[in-house]
Amino acid sequence: MFFQRIMNANRVCVFAVALGFTVLCFGQVSPTKLAETPRTLVGEVVEVLDTKDVSKIRRFVQTWLIPNSPVEQRVNRWKDLADNGAPFKIARDMSQTADQITVIIVDRFGARIALTMHFESKPRLMISGLQLAPALKVEGSSPDLGKWSDYSALAKLVAAKSKSPGLGIAVIRNGEASFGISGVRKLGGKEPIRVDDVWSIGSIGKSVCSSVIGHLIEQGKLSWNEPLSRALPGVKMDLTFGHITLDQIMHHRGGIAPDLGFGAADIKRIVGNAKTPTAIRNRYMADILGRKPVIAAGDQFIYSNAGYALLSVIAERAAGKAYETLVREVVFTPLGLKHSYIGIETLPKQRPSGHFDGQNGPVPGDMSGPMESMFAGAGGGIYMSVGDLAKYGNAHLKGLKGQNGFLKASTIAKLHRGFPEQLRGGRLYACGWGIDTLPGVLPFHGHNGSNGTMRAQLAIFPGANLVVAAIVNRGGEDDPAPGMQAVMAVAERYAKAK
Repeated sequence: MFFQRIMNANRVCVFAVALGFTVLCFGQVSPTKLAETPRTLVGEVVEVLDTKDVSKIRRFVQTWLIPNSPVEQRVNRWKDLADNGAPFKIARDMSQTADQITVIIVDRFGARIALTMHFESKPRLMISGLQLAPALKVEGSSPDLGKWSDYSALAKLVAAKSKSPGLGIAVIRNGEASFGISGVRKLGGKEPIRVDDVWSIGSIGKSVCSSVIGHLIEQGKLSWNEPLSRALPGVKMDLTFGHITLDQIMHHRGGIAPDLGFGAADIKRIVGNAKTPTAIRNRYMADILGRKPVIAAGDQFIYSNAGYALLSVIAERAAGKAYETLVREVVFTPLGLKHSYIGIETLPKQRPSGHFDGQNGPVPGDMSGPMESMFAGAGGGIYMSVGDLAKYGNAHLKGLKGQNGFLKASTIAKLHRGFPEQLRGGRLYACGWGIDTLPGVLPFHGHNGSNGTMRAQLAIFPGANLVVAAIVNRGGEDDPAPGMQAVMAVAERYAKAK
């Protein structure tokens, strides 16, 4: 079957803003009424989003948002937010200062989101920006999981709390690996999860792609600031695409469309008669480059699966090898990842089944199809055991500590150089790595990923010499995700902020 859901199931990413991305919305001012307080205005923001009515959203934008950028551009962003998340409910007020107010909203999937409204009060109350982030960022740490004695006990607690069939955890602390496994491969089945079972890692594969690009840069086959016109010679593209650099794409700053999801008809149109993964990617590349960038390349962060899909094609052409071969040669083999696969046809038959998050609980489901080949660079079709995923993360940790390995330490440092996702600061995004802080724990480098039926989380805590990987065989939109719950539980024990 074709993929019909998003590659990264984090609900804030569904809003095309990713974790912590700022949506700054401006328009022409034409006041019709005046809100009395910032809290009143926040309520009106939620009300207008819930209507999903373009004309009402446009009037609101023109009335209440400080003018700076094209109105229609901002209206479209608000409409996307409404279409993907409304109706919203304000769950609780969090804080208010002289120029911003934060509330917790809950979307139609039950995900909790921190909405911060920045405002100016003079000459009248006006919105200067909206910021979205996981509620975890402001409400505190992961849900109370009680006491746990070992990682298997933790896996059992998280799996039970999240109503997941199975969950795996791998922890590498000071170079020593430990594991926690709980549950079954398939709901209603008897086959237990095993330590070496393989799971979809979803968008965590973006850092794998940037690692491949880093390797090719080390070989002199590509360069950080190489424009698309040079990286894809002879390929037809709009002139505005030609100036976008590889570094901008890896940082999600190329202005390339997010492409967070496709319907079956779109997939059929793009894939056509292509059979091989490389041929499928070439057709998808032509589709992407046949459009125009959604914004000019530069400082603005737009999470883009399409951008990383382009990177996989660039890697193939620079190396003269299929992307799948490159991932094995550059990442899997040098790191000794014996339980890692790319391409659905290579997977062991005995492995955890994915599960959709149905109305009455998890439902077994399969998300394999040509979209895995299309989005290989964005993480499609990559399956790893939790142990291999943690080992991969540890290789990056060593690089951050200055050790040369499968890549030079200088390359690792470049891949982990982050820039703020928000125009006002906040979480950093590097090349397939988010760099973040959460209450009570040390800063970490990580990423989540989902193919709609599994959810994965990888986190590196350089200050604690700690790597945590956790994967569950259930999709869904609950926040924090089960993998993040496990990561935070471990971090709160071993990576506490001083």
